[in-house]
Formats: sequence, structure tokens, C-alpha cells
Amino acid sequence: MSSPAPGEAAGDGSGVRRALLLVNSRGTRAADGQRRLTPGLQVLAEAGIAAEPELLSDPEAIPERIRAEASACDLVLLGGGDGTFSLALDALLESGRPLGLLPMGNANDLARTLGIPLAIEAACGVIAGGRTRRVDVGAINGTHFFNVASIGLSVRIARRLTRDRKERWGGLAYLGCAWEAAHEQRSFRARLTCDGETAEVRSMQIAVGNGRFYGGGMTIVDDAAIDDGRLDLYALPRLRGWRLLVLLPILRWGWHRPVASILSLHGREITVETDRTLDINVDGEVRSRTPARFSVVPRALEVFVPAL
Repeated sequence: MSSPAPGEAAGDGSGVRRALLLVNSRGTRAADGQRRLTPGLQVLAEAGIAAEPELLSDPEAIPERIRAEASACDLVLLGGGDGTFSLALDALLESGRPLGLLPMGNANDLARTLGIPLAIEAACGVIAGGRTRRVDVGAINGTHFFNVASIGLSVRIARRLTRDRKERWGGLAYLGCAWEAAHEQRSFRARLTCDGETAEVRSMQIAVGNGRFYGGGMTIVDDAAIDDGRLDLYALPRLRGWRLLVLLPILRWGWHRPVASILSLHGREITVETDRTLDINVDGEVRSRTPARFSVVPRALEVFVPAL
């Protein structure tokens, strides 16, 4: 029997939908992971969704499992944090299957953007409800991302943000690491081209966002949405001490466009060239380097979201 093509139903005619459920269990005991999932599995079963969880201690194996198994299923469910979702994104796009999110990370910015509750049972209720929304994804140098890709300060933050710090402090760990990293960050020169318009800046941080939230609840810009068909960029000048403290609330809520020293751009295609090769933090993981070519892929993925 041949596998269905992407976008076709894989059900067996009984009305039961089959779900591929993969969970990043790194740092979690299998018994604890299963216990967290059990109430949600019951919610799914009552909605006619058959899901047998696979707990994977190596998140790098998740894309391979999606490529191997998604064609035999009706939907893909992922348990993990933003890094897990981003790592799986290329394989998800290839599968053509709708995605259900089980937020199990520390920041959970993608869930926050989509309004998905953080309790696993409630997140399964969203999937059981059946409402979906097509969302944009960002593309950078041949790979894809959900939330944000950034250069400079965020890379230092990512290197400081150990698993122990995230587990101990949760969202506060991001702010602490940002304060520490800001005192060490060197500025860099960059040439930015956005939909054909060019600007040159000296910056300590450049961020390009596809979604609304990143970094544990920071807002890329106050009117950003994950289905607006655009990317949003800001370039932060070199700041220290009280100047950075003053701007932190503005940056957190995305209110920086009126600030003259912060360059804000938005468009469908953005190129970033830097005066030296720099690493790029992609959805919380260092996964690319400059020069970087960004684009938005509108309505690329179907995701389960709460009812209005």
C-alpha cells in the first residue's frame, strides 16, 4: 500500500486520525515525560486522534523521524521548546502535515505568538478542537525558522544560557544573560538591504523576526504577526549601563520604532553583510553565519490554534 502524498489524509476510513507524536525528552526522565503527557493523550483520544508518543533524548533525530513517518499520519505533534520546533521545521514543511504544538520548553515563544496554552492537557485540547491557521516562516541561508534570527548580542546570550540556568530561572534567565552579555559585546558594522533599499549601521545586535515573540517574551516589534507576509528587523546601537536599562522595557514590548538610534525595517527580502563573519542565533540555537539572506515564505505551514 503506497503512502499518501503530502496534504492527503492518512486515515483508515474509521474516522480515527493518526498522529505522529514526537517529544524532545532531553533532560527528562521517560516516566516523568509520559506522566506529563497522559492527560493530554486522553483528550486527543476522545477527539478521535490516535497518538503513541515517542520520547527522544536526541532532538537531532526528530527531523529524520518526521521524514520517515509523517506520510503515514494525518498530523504531526511535537513536544519541546522553540529550538525543537525550529529544528524540525524543514522536515515539517516537506511533510505537508498540520502541526500541533505541545509547549515543553522554557521560553515557549512560538506558543505565545499563537496563543497556545502552556499546560499540556490544554494544548492537546487546542489540537482536539481542530481549528488551524496557516502561518509564515522565515528563510535564512537555505534553512527555515519560526521566530527570530539575530546577530551579535543574542549569540553571546545563547552561549551563556545553559540548560541549568534555563531550568533554574526560566524566563528570567534570558534577562540575566542579556545583562551580562551586553557588557562584553563588541559592536560591528553591517550593510543592510531590505526590499532593494540599503542602509549601513554600526550595531551590537541585529534581529530579523518572522513571528511576534522571541527570547522569553521579547517582542520583535509591536505590530508583528506570524502571518503578515513580512519580516521585521531592528538594529540596536552600542549601549552600556543605564542607557541599555532605559531601552530594555521598550525593546521588550517592541516599542522601539520611534527611537531615532534604533534602525527599524520591514520587508519580504533582507540581506545582512557584516564587516567580519559572525555567527547567527536562529530560534535560540547558533545555526548559521553571515553574510545572511533572509526571506519570508507566506502561509507555509498549517498549525493548530485556539478557537477564536
